[in-house]
Amino acid sequence: MYGGALVEGVKHFQVRHGLQADGVLGKDTQAALRVPLSWRVRQIEFALERLRWLPHLGEKRFVAVNIPMFQLWAWDSIPPDGTPSFRTGAIVGRALNTQTPVFIEEMRYIIFRPYWNVPSSILRHEILTTLERDPDYLQRHDMEIVSGPGDDARPVAVTAESIELLRQGKLRVRQRPGPKNALGLVKFVFPNDYNVYLHGTPAPQLFSRHRRDFSHGCVRVEDPVGLAEWALKEQPEWTRERILAAMNANQPRQVNLTRPIQVILYYITAVVMPEDETIHFAEDIYGHDTKLDRALTRRRLSP
Repeated sequence: MYGGALVEGVKHFQVRHGLQADGVLGKDTQAALRVPLSWRVRQIEFALERLRWLPHLGEKRFVAVNIPMFQLWAWDSIPPDGTPSFRTGAIVGRALNTQTPVFIEEMRYIIFRPYWNVPSSILRHEILTTLERDPDYLQRHDMEIVSGPGDDARPVAVTAESIELLRQGKLRVRQRPGPKNALGLVKFVFPNDYNVYLHGTPAPQLFSRHRRDFSHGCVRVEDPVGLAEWALKEQPEWTRERILAAMNANQPRQVNLTRPIQVILYYITAVVMPEDETIHFAEDIYGHDTKLDRALTRRRLSP
């Protein structure tokens, strides 16, 4: 009889493997159950190898996003018990073609009620083709064509001429601040070569999914208000009430951090959770474990 303690055991297994904890022996749960213990051990070895690559973090405030586990943690410093100061869910880049990169940078400022400046790749592959058959697309999505850099760029009417200039890269598209904005109501900026940042989202329902690789590469944050509170805790004038007011104001507002915060985007599929010290495993959504396995095997076998 499948019930009672056995169902609870399956739910515990599902939680530890990043699955929907419903107690149902579906295909994802069965696939996780079939993974050999030898590979789980190998995942721990990969995690230890990657942790060796990280810099010393004990004295600095930092945010860490574990990409395959879809989780964000924030620490004021690494205390003896390892408990994070803040934790929330994350959505990362699609495994197929818009993977979130692995790197370390410094968060320097926050923008409340941001514009979304549409990347040229999305403009070329998605928006321009849609505009050809749907001229009202931009208006419905609170988007506009603009000329020039910065938030004060001049809006340009949607015409055949302006669309052609878009194709030539002489104009750009941005989405106006508001509830439809793809970045939600707050953006956390750590300048980098990938143009990746943390931000909110107008689609919070996606956080109910156990696998969350939906973005174009940036990281969507489940609790952006909580992250903003944590990031600005050294600037006590920025209370939760003031943060919410800035997120719902009429204009974008940039707030510079008094002290930069290190941001670590990393990839580890076996983690001892800092909250309860149980080991959790994640699916190798980008295939990075497979590549590392080959590299370590070659190094071991080389003379």
